Amino acid sequence: MYLAELISQFLRDMRARKLRTLLAMFGIAWGTVAVVLLLAIGGAFHAASSKAMHGMGESIVIIWPSRTTKPFEGLQPGRLVQMKSSDVIEMGQALPQILRASPELTHGEGTLTNGDHRVKASVAGVVPEYELMRNMIPVLGGRFLNSPDMAERRRVVFLGDTLAKKLFPQEEAVGRTVLVDGRPFTVIGVLQKKIQSSSYSGPDADRAFIPYTTFIAIWGDWNVDNVLVQPNPPRDSEGMKKAIYTYLGQKYRFDPGDEGALGMWDTVERDRFTDWFFWGLQAFLGLAGALTLGAGGIGVANVMFLIIRERTREIGVRMAVGAQEWHIMGQVMLEALLIVGLGGSAGFLFSALVIWVLQVAPLPEWLGNPELSPLAALSTLGVLSLVGVLAGYFPARRAARMDPVRALGF
Repeated sequence: MYLAELISQFLRDMRARKLRTLLAMFGIAWGTVAVVLLLAIGGAFHAASSKAMHGMGESIVIIWPSRTTKPFEGLQPGRLVQMKSSDVIEMGQALPQILRASPELTHGEGTLTNGDHRVKASVAGVVPEYELMRNMIPVLGGRFLNSPDMAERRRVVFLGDTLAKKLFPQEEAVGRTVLVDGRPFTVIGVLQKKIQSSSYSGPDADRAFIPYTTFIAIWGDWNVDNVLVQPNPPRDSEGMKKAIYTYLGQKYRFDPGDEGALGMWDTVERDRFTDWFFWGLQAFLGLAGALTLGAGGIGVANVMFLIIRERTREIGVRMAVGAQEWHIMGQVMLEALLIVGLGGSAGFLFSALVIWVLQVAPLPEWLGNPELSPLAALSTLGVLSLVGVLAGYFPARRAARMDPVRALGF
């Protein structure tokens, strides 16, 4: 009964002050929209950026041999570190800190031909583990390289999706024959289209991959261009890198502390930095939305102060006949929470509509797919609750501490 009376009083106050109340609700709704949409779009951008960066691989470190920069055991600096594919395979087997390892031999000026279609492309010799390390997922009906391909030096090739379309514009590539520098290769798979924002030898969509043993049989046992390693456990790249410097330092006689002897691109470290950056960006966007919502809360507080001033005599009468402080505070707090609740609900509904429109709209891939996540909803609800409590508490405290005699005008 008491709650019904409070709600009835709230409705009367709204009718008496329609414009001010609606403006206060609009401020809350606008703040809610700001919080929800900023968090949703920021989260989608984070997810899309992470997916694009992981298009190059999962927790990998790319190594390229370089020159020594420190003297070691009487040897002068400036010596070239040269690695063979067999050295990479042996290192991967010898170091428990390495989960997977792959040499990468690169023929950058390969010519791939199918009838009248001729394309210049990079041809890389790799091992089967390369598939998992570099997210080389084939389309249905195809596959990546396997162990028999290596052992038998098969002339098989895995094509990037863009390269496959150039060579086979009107037919399926898998099972067909393509000439690589005049030599026939069977296409065993085509790369499934993926978003890739990072690369080191060009986008995977434009490259071709063959068994490294076949590569050596055709073009010779070149020094590896790149070495790909995956740490064990996947996030502990620092321990793996130290083990690699020690192992290769002993093998090629250079100082294990000579970081110049090996170039390294640690995507684990990059991912860690990127995650912190985007979490910071999310926090900034959330704070910006929360400040907008806080400005709406000030509008609600102003409306409540105005209501108290206009109902001073009524409050005095209620206190004179025995109303407790918590009765007065409860009424003011409830009205403030109702204004915030109605405005927040409208803001949530509008935000959900906008997010739905963004999901069905043809947005660029780099922006991602915004969605109303549970974290964003809970964060917004928490800020709304705080704003509602603060917007009602201070006016309610003033009303509850009012002197009944002065309120009655005596």
